[in-house]
Amino acid sequence: MRRLLLIVLVGVALLALTDRHQPPAAAQVVQPITATATARTATSGPTRIPTATPRPPTATPTATGVPRIPTATPYVPPTEAQLSATARARAALIRERESLKTTPEPIPLRERFVPQPGDIVRELTPGAIHIYRYDSTGPLNINILLFDLTAPEFSVKSGLANDWFSGRSRTSTVSLQQGALAAVNGDLFAEQGIPQGLTIIDARVARPPKHRATFTWSQDGEPHIGYYTDSWTWQAYVVAKNGKRAWIEDTNIGCPYDEICLYNEFTRFLPVPYYADEVQVLLGPSGRVFEIGAGSARQIGRGMRVLKGTGEGAAWLSQNVKISDTLTFDISTTRPLDNLTQAISGGPIMIKEGKFYPDCMCTLDDCSAVIFATAAEERASRNMLCEDFDLYWKETHYGWSYIPRNGLGYDKWKQTLIVAVVDGYQLGFSRGMLQTEFAELLREFGAYTAMELDGGGSATMVVEQQVVNNPSDESGERHVANSLLFMWNAPPELFEDQPTCERGQVCVR
Repeated sequence: MRRLLLIVLVGVALLALTDRHQPPAAAQVVQPITATATARTATSGPTRIPTATPRPPTATPTATGVPRIPTATPYVPPTEAQLSATARARAALIRERESLKTTPEPIPLRERFVPQPGDIVRELTPGAIHIYRYDSTGPLNINILLFDLTAPEFSVKSGLANDWFSGRSRTSTVSLQQGALAAVNGDLFAEQGIPQGLTIIDARVARPPKHRATFTWSQDGEPHIGYYTDSWTWQAYVVAKNGKRAWIEDTNIGCPYDEICLYNEFTRFLPVPYYADEVQVLLGPSGRVFEIGAGSARQIGRGMRVLKGTGEGAAWLSQNVKISDTLTFDISTTRPLDNLTQAISGGPIMIKEGKFYPDCMCTLDDCSAVIFATAAEERASRNMLCEDFDLYWKETHYGWSYIPRNGLGYDKWKQTLIVAVVDGYQLGFSRGMLQTEFAELLREFGAYTAMELDGGGSATMVVEQQVVNNPSDESGERHVANSLLFMWNAPPELFEDQPTCERGQVCVR
């Protein structure tokens, strides 16, 4: 009996000693960032914020690959009586500006919104504001960027690592290469790291459009969110000197057999495989044919293009194209591309004319896979042109899916650009948002038109070369296909001596 009592006493002592060395439960939850960001070291690369405490483990995915909150209830926007004084002030400000019949005179960016109590608001430049918000009731980890579209110093840019399709890269790397003030990840992509939708970089088309939401930037510095084709790609043909035409299957991606595809400097090297019957036609900037040859590891210089044909496509090129001919291209889109300097796709559009706008649960105009739709719903859907995502993707991103989200929009007068990234897949730290919740978040800051970019584990926001959100991958920031960069073209000495911000206050210089 004495021996048993001694063993029990030793066990209790060891347990108490172990408990003394365990961190408290609160230490396992990442706290909101402080007003002064952690300094970036010269060797460590971009610093992820917050870094003071361990990041909680990622939630275990469900069978469908999308973690869901088991106790979640359908999201219902609060009534006017339920809104706080701060929320009413935000709503009144939005209504006031949207109700104006003529474009209002721009007011300082810091006066275009009302921060929530607890928001950490940082003025990066006179025309750019970063807001950090942690909602413990969600819980939700939120980062928001606001940009003054009326500021001549501000512009946007589609970014690729090394300026060509050299493979996937981190948004923080591309942001550092391009000297951006801030950045978010861009389009969805396949395994080879090629963006899936319209991509334009410095007025050069790198990828053709799909019927998916696309954010563009014009030569006049005007943003637009919309569609540039009603199909899975644009209508594109090459026209030979003899007038004969051939369909161009795709641009800057692997070409199916029996087709003709177009490549330019963003590919740099023609993709493999090379076929024995392959024909390559090298074109100059004006479309003049410089060379016709068989398959090889050809390098494409700036301004040059290559038509690659296999099978029937190769036969057409051999029969209709000769050295020194000038070929033309007949390419049609639903909106013109010639005035655009930058474009990046994602999807779907979620706000139109200031209201939540749900995409239909079909692929383009085909609802045959919607097996649970009633006949009336199916007929109604067939009159809609849905965004070109497959049904499984829509089921795991729309409706009641709580996921990390990334998106942007602008106000009715195109004076403010709103960008937001919400973390998810991290139960106990940030659950992610429903699509309706995310739309409401952008509406809070005046979004009249808005779309999503690639979310999930790819969702990343970089501010002043630091990753400020908590990407859900165990390895941290994910390597992605492209990024949307926010540029501020002004002397850097104007922005030294960054002031410290208090909670709930906007920093004023």
